[in-house]
This record gives sequence, structure tokens and C-alpha cells, in this order.
Amino acid sequence: KFWIYLSGMHASYSTLIALQILGSACLVWSTARAAADGLAGSCDAAGEIALDSEGHLVLADCHNTTTLGFMLAKLEQLNSVVAAQGSLIQQQQQVIHRMLEHDCSAVRGSGLPNHIALTTAGTVVYCDMEHDGGGWTLVAVSSDDGQDTWTWANRFYFSSDTTTFGSLSNLNRDFKSSALHEVLFRDILFVHAPSGVWASYHNVSNGTVSLGTFIGNTGMQCYVNKTGFPMTAGTLNATNTLLCGSTDLYFNAEDDDGLSICSVSSNADHSAFGPCWNSRHDSGTRSNGCPWDDPGFAASLGPTSPANSAATGAAGPGEYGLPDLGPHGDGHGFTTPAVGFGRAAGLNTGTPGTGENHMRVFVR
Repeated sequence: KFWIYLSGMHASYSTLIALQILGSACLVWSTARAAADGLAGSCDAAGEIALDSEGHLVLADCHNTTTLGFMLAKLEQLNSVVAAQGSLIQQQQQVIHRMLEHDCSAVRGSGLPNHIALTTAGTVVYCDMEHDGGGWTLVAVSSDDGQDTWTWANRFYFSSDTTTFGSLSNLNRDFKSSALHEVLFRDILFVHAPSGVWASYHNVSNGTVSLGTFIGNTGMQCYVNKTGFPMTAGTLNATNTLLCGSTDLYFNAEDDDGLSICSVSSNADHSAFGPCWNSRHDSGTRSNGCPWDDPGFAASLGPTSPANSAATGAAGPGEYGLPDLGPHGDGHGFTTPAVGFGRAAGLNTGTPGTGENHMRVFVR
């Protein structure tokens, strides 16, 4: 591990680099450190690369140059100075180039680990590089974290409402990135925790709209006798689960209470808004069976329409339809939230209300 100090560099570039080179090296803007090492004022007209008293590489720029070209040129110079670190220097060059891209798909197949990056739109994003080829941009997290965020009243967070919330430092909590409205996508990925079960779906969109626009354009749908988007890759399995024999992905599904025909809107009282899966309510007598029995409660990412109000847009219960539980409310007796396909597939083994059960949503 070694450190490179950029003396006199513009903070926006140097801070970007410092944020992104994680676990291997760090480029830090530090005029004070350069001065402490006796390097202030010692560089020539072209700038200087030197070793400080502790053996750290220091890059001093006497002219406050802030261009990307200058930075790349100096990294090339470093490549010759520390030939043994050549692969690391190339990784740093990749990091700088990433600031020219719009999302994580730019580094798909690069071999880089999961990381945080900064887009040209100024959005700090989390990139998943592990699943299905990598290059995935995190857009949302739906979590059983004890707070009601993804509710029916807030269902347009998934479409037209550009509100963002949460933090990249707490990705087991409810989270939404502006990337949900900015990144034009084709594919979508869901990763469940704590199980690690995941599912990706290719060619959901044509790459000309964001996920938010796509969901908004979809509107509420009856999916009786209709197939969804088939799973392309993943570890999700519908066998011996509450999922209705399929891992297909759907959006904005009406509740049809196991009927073989589309119900009227007044019966669509536990519908889902946003991504969801075809599931029955439970395996007991309270379930109306497949298909599409209470998709908002059973297998969604949160927004669940309250009784007889899907068409009117009433505020509705909390996240995943809670706390409409047990002997009160509709009497269905849900005690655990869906967390996407987590409840239906029997994957929510974490402690309820702590954020241990959550699902991350990515696009590319």
C-alpha cells in the first residue's frame, strides 16, 4: 500500500480519487503534508514526483493544474517511476476515467471489486461487480428496518417522485438514489439479505428510460394468465415456496385473490406498486391461492394498497401493508414483511425490524 499526495491540486478531483481508490491505495490532496515533508516550492515548471521522508510518493503541481489530462500524464509518469506498481497505477487510471461515465455499467467486466463511484451527473453511486457480470448501479434498498418508507402513500418514490433518502454507509436500511431516475436501463438485479439469494432480469427495458419512468409508464396491471419478465440468471428458486411456480418479475400488480379472471378495481385491495412477484398469501386457510393473492403483502418491495382503495389512492397502511395485522385491520395476520421475494421464498431469517432482512435493487 502506498500514498500519493497531490499538492496544489483542485480539491474536487483529488477528493474524487481519494474516495474511489478503496482497499489498495489512496491519492490525497494535501498541501500541508507536502509542506511538512519539505516539498513545498521545490518542484520545477513541469511539476515533480518525489519520495517523502517516509517513502511515500508525492506528486506536487506548482501551477494548480486541474485538467484530467494533467492527472493522467502524471499517472503515466508514476508508472515509469514505480514500474513494480504498474497494475495499481492502471487501476487508478481506470478510477479517473470512471468520472466520465454515467453509471456503473462503464466498468462492467473490468475485474474491479464492488465500489463507490462518482458519475458525471455528480451522483455518488454504489457499483455491484459480483453478480451476473457486474456493472450494476444501486438504485434502491427496501428493508425491514422498523421504519415506514416504501408505503402506498409514498408509492411514487418508485416512479415520478424524485425524493432521495438513506445513505450508502447504511445499505441495510431503506435507501433511494437519484440514479433510479437518471440511469437509462435494460437489466435489473435484486439481491436479498441475509440469504444472498439473487435474481437478474435482462431486457426489461430498451435502454431509453430510467427505472422510475418505466414503472410510471407501466401503470397498474392485471397479470392473470400473463407471463412476466423471465429470470435470466440467479439463485432464486420457486420450488416449494409461496411463489406461484415462477420466478418471473412483474410491476404494479393488482390483487386478484387467486381468481382466474381479472378482478374489478374494488377488489384490488392489496395490490403492489413497483417490482413484485406472483405469490399466494400463505399456505393456510386464509390464502385465496394462486395466482396473485395479495401481491403487495406477499411479494413486493413495500407499497401495498389498503382495502378497496387501489383505484382511489387512499393513504393506506405502512410499508409492506403493515401494521394492518392480526385480529384488527383486514385480519390476514401478516407478522413479517415481504422484502421482495424474501417472505414468499422463506428467506427472511433475520431479526424483524432490524434491517437484517432487506433487498437491494440495481440496474444497468
